Amino acid sequence: MKIFTHLLKQLKTNLPIITVATLVSFLVLGSVYVYHQLNGIPLKTLTSDVTAAADVPLYYGIQSQIGIFFWAAAAAICFLCGSTIKSPEWSFFMVSGFLSLFLGLDDIFLFHEVVFPSLGIHQKVVYLSYVVIFGVYVLKFYKLILQTEFILLAMAFGCFGLSLLIDSFFHNAAPLYTQLIEDGAKFVGIVYWTIYFYSTATKTLKFQKID
Repeated sequence: MKIFTHLLKQLKTNLPIITVATLVSFLVLGSVYVYHQLNGIPLKTLTSDVTAAADVPLYYGIQSQIGIFFWAAAAAICFLCGSTIKSPEWSFFMVSGFLSLFLGLDDIFLFHEVVFPSLGIHQKVVYLSYVVIFGVYVLKFYKLILQTEFILLAMAFGCFGLSLLIDSFFHNAAPLYTQLIEDGAKFVGIVYWTIYFYSTATKTLKFQKID
């Protein structure tokens, strides 16, 4: 009986979280079903893994898929640290978390390559917007960033910049440049981005613990 008592107690305590989680889940499922009905796309295509739905080998897009894991990890680290600490740094981590989440979604849904251009926004305009966003981000938090291992963040920005440069001006070059170096630079940048926030969050949480 004790386990049922604890179960009911946890149910009451976590009811808001359970409600939100259920609503978000059903919102996604409902949206998928509505999209299926409106466009006649098979449910398997919308719900299955990409490689299964496209009927392609597992190694298709493997580098990009791994990059998504790093984006998700960076976002999770930032949100966890931002929601834990009580110092002014919480805004830095929360903004970084949303930025990581957006960039991860961009990689998945191809905002800069397909979505925005389909709305009439040129890809180079999108890239310029991203540069401006990163610039505002650095200006907003530069004092805090300078107190961290910012060489890792600088490496990430450098890799992202190299990737954007190749994609913007050398996209008609040989695949060695357009694929391996462009996508490779972006992947390395994502790794540095994630490591930077892991390092910064770890040290911030340790400092909070000491206080």
